[in-house]
Amino acid sequence: MRICDVMTPWTGKKKIKSGINENCNVHDLTKDVTEGEALLVEVVNDDNYKVGEIGKALLLYLIDSSNMWILDRIIDNFDEAVIIIDTDGKIFYANNAYTNILGVPVYKIIGRQMQQVEPGSQLQNVLDTKTPFVKERQYIKTLDKYVSVNIFSIEKDGELIAAASIFSDSTAVVKLGQEVEKANEIALSYKRQIEAQERLSKLEIIGKDPSFLNVVSQALIVANTDVPVFIRGENGVGKEIMAKVIHSNSVRKDKPMITVNCAAIPEGLIESELFGYEGGSFTGAKSCGRMGKFELANGGTLFLDEIGDMPLAMQSKILRVLQNGGIEKIGRQGNIPVDVRLITATNQPIETMIKEKKFRKDLYFRLNIVEIQVPPLRNRTEDIGILANHFLKKYNQKYGKNIFFSKRVLSFLHSYRWPGNVRELQNCIEYAVIMCQGDIFDIDYLPPHMKNKLSGMIVKNVENIEKETGSEYNNKELKEAVKNFEKRMILEAITASGGNRSKAMKLLGLSRRTFYRKLKDYKIIDSDKK
Repeated sequence: MRICDVMTPWTGKKKIKSGINENCNVHDLTKDVTEGEALLVEVVNDDNYKVGEIGKALLLYLIDSSNMWILDRIIDNFDEAVIIIDTDGKIFYANNAYTNILGVPVYKIIGRQMQQVEPGSQLQNVLDTKTPFVKERQYIKTLDKYVSVNIFSIEKDGELIAAASIFSDSTAVVKLGQEVEKANEIALSYKRQIEAQERLSKLEIIGKDPSFLNVVSQALIVANTDVPVFIRGENGVGKEIMAKVIHSNSVRKDKPMITVNCAAIPEGLIESELFGYEGGSFTGAKSCGRMGKFELANGGTLFLDEIGDMPLAMQSKILRVLQNGGIEKIGRQGNIPVDVRLITATNQPIETMIKEKKFRKDLYFRLNIVEIQVPPLRNRTEDIGILANHFLKKYNQKYGKNIFFSKRVLSFLHSYRWPGNVRELQNCIEYAVIMCQGDIFDIDYLPPHMKNKLSGMIVKNVENIEKETGSEYNNKELKEAVKNFEKRMILEAITASGGNRSKAMKLLGLSRRTFYRKLKDYKIIDSDKK
């Protein structure tokens, strides 16, 4: 479409050819001859058909108002930054928002190559490829900012003349979103811990240490699937309990969960134990045959504890079950289909065993779709007291007693390393409740191996004192050595507290009465005043 450039008759008026602006294709104005003033300009399409008219005054106004300085002022008031480069990649325009967002004065970039100002710029790429680029929240590493950007090429008459980038600062929005996301993650984590605690209470599992609750949360998540789970952890940490958590929260919870301790079954019997046998298949076999653990667990869960102790030959057969979904009974031809969710556990260093050819690598990857690592009790310090009180209450009820912990025993329980984990703690409490003759569970009622450990700790500390002071304790009774050690600890606590007795009591975990009694017994009641 263009302004008419031919003479067109008009009833009642005489038209004359009059060029206003040759570049604008304005050649034919309608004039009132009597008034000598042009009124209309015709607009025709490319086929020279008239499609409309425009008043001369309006046309002149539009031409006059298209001056670039007006556009400059408009664009300079944009909140969005605008930057334009020519076909040589030179920056020839940038508005005030560019400076406000990026902190770069316009005079420092005008006339410079875009690649010098911002190497690898998408604006240069758009100029080279003519492919528009739009992205929300693009991160500018050098400025630690996020921008939402729209970059496009500019053409005139089919010829590329420039490329422009319009972008806005979205840093505040992004960072707010990140804070919201972080808050949501914290809330979700807290929700999972609460959920884990609720389910644990239903299962009578004790613990609130974050590391333990995180493991329970993982178990609850994987329980909703049917994939194999590989549980790792030291002896006594509760791997079987974690397997029960998974089973009891799965769709198979109404079906059986069968547990097999692979380390407790002789190598010659493990195949018949797992797969069963047909009647009369070998000497001593029952005439009616026997179902194996896989069949017993059909539709439910099979928990293979201590899988690391399974013989290599048996590992191959377990792998075949996982691949084929069926078992081969001893003395029977053909597979028996089984639908079993497999959970395995070990305290063995499986990776080392694989290197030593003691465990099949392919079986490991079949079993270890999801791995859960149960933390040892020494890493669950928050749970030691909770578990100890739980077991004390349990065994008080069982044996009809009403025993309480002494402060010394509680201090020892928290400092002990628990190589046997929760199982060792449980056994320790049961032993003490059985053996305790009074109402107080003191260190005298610890199991023998723990008392030996405690004595070793005291002797070691006494030896350290000997080295530091040169004192001779070798020929003294253990009780005397303990007294000297305790006296030394009290003196150190008073010194560390700057002579403040209240602080020293807290450091030692002693009551006011006990603290002053010991000061008197050890004749150090005035030592902190000297």
